[in-house]
Amino acid sequence: MNPRRLLFLGLGHLSNGDVSIAADFARQLPPDRFKVLFVTMAAVAPYVRGLGLDVHPLTSQDPARNRAAFDTLVADFRPDMLVAADCFTLDYSTAWSGLSMSLLRDRYDVALASFDQYDYPAAQYVVDFYGGHRTHFPRLLDSCDLLIRNSPLNRPAPAEPGVIVTPMVCGGTAPMRSPRRSGTPTVFLTNSRWEYVNVVRSPSMGQLMRSMPNIIHSHLAALGRPLRVVHVGPHPWEFPVAPQIEYRQVPTLTPVEFHAQLTAADLYVSANAVSVTLTQAVLAGVPSLVLQNHKILDIRRLIASGSAPAWLAEAAPELVMAYPFRVYPWGWHEFLTPVLSGNPYPDTFRSVGVFERRRVLQAMTELLDDETERDRLRERQAFLLEQLGRLLPPGDALDAAKLSGR
Repeated sequence: MNPRRLLFLGLGHLSNGDVSIAADFARQLPPDRFKVLFVTMAAVAPYVRGLGLDVHPLTSQDPARNRAAFDTLVADFRPDMLVAADCFTLDYSTAWSGLSMSLLRDRYDVALASFDQYDYPAAQYVVDFYGGHRTHFPRLLDSCDLLIRNSPLNRPAPAEPGVIVTPMVCGGTAPMRSPRRSGTPTVFLTNSRWEYVNVVRSPSMGQLMRSMPNIIHSHLAALGRPLRVVHVGPHPWEFPVAPQIEYRQVPTLTPVEFHAQLTAADLYVSANAVSVTLTQAVLAGVPSLVLQNHKILDIRRLIASGSAPAWLAEAAPELVMAYPFRVYPWGWHEFLTPVLSGNPYPDTFRSVGVFERRRVLQAMTELLDDETERDRLRERQAFLLEQLGRLLPPGDALDAAKLSGR
């Protein structure tokens, strides 16, 4: 039997998250049963190659030329299925790629699939942004023959026909160490380019974007102990770092280097509950802390009245109002509620309100030093891995899928 041919489209440029999820899926496909090829921006192609996957970059800024190049690629590769790493990112790329979900649907007589990382249908395609703005996203997934939901983030349970839920493996799994290794603890931080984009041009979002690095540094410094901080992201901290913190920033790492740095850490700290790095950390047994906010807080009034703690006034002097968020800085507080409800994944890491200093420091200390807490999280990680182990691997899930449409 000839291998099934899957052509993946990962056309985002602000983050490797979408592509990394699709690549995680593709790398699990048995090579004797599936032939895989990725289409990406030229700048993303080295990342995909670093994961051991074949890639065809779209190199022109002219959408007509890129569309013509894709036509040729489809004719030569003869895919059995086109797979969008993210249908909304793909549509956003139309201005330069010349491609869109409707074009893929109408132009090529090929089954169409997309990853659905967040279960958009459960949220009615309504996405809330930091500051209260809400957007009704187009129902692009409705045009697909197949939806692929990665777990995590999605619940590790079978879904309705036309939807497959498959496990993430990332760089592999390992039990959480308890106790941690001796010596100065290493804290791992990450940022993506999209975290520096004020997507709704909101003054309050801009204030949060400028304040969050200082807030995280303030929490780490308040631990009052030597720390090594490894920060992978496009921009370093631009303020004086506490003397007990050894801070190192690198703009980017290869996938192998990134995984090695993450798994060598004693604590991963993020303000993004849907971070792919968070999934990678949980599966690899790295204790993780997610900083969120579930309340509307009038920070300026609290500071003016003297009710705000001194550390907050010092770390975030320009922060006027704070709004709920699960994903810094974009918000997504209500949008993610359906996919996280009844889901064992959030139990595998600690979540604390970013403005709750005492609870933040307690969580950091327990994750670093408390064997009971690490044992508790290790048990929850083991439960999640057991649930993931019951899911069909990607190849078998594709074989068993009942495709709608073509």
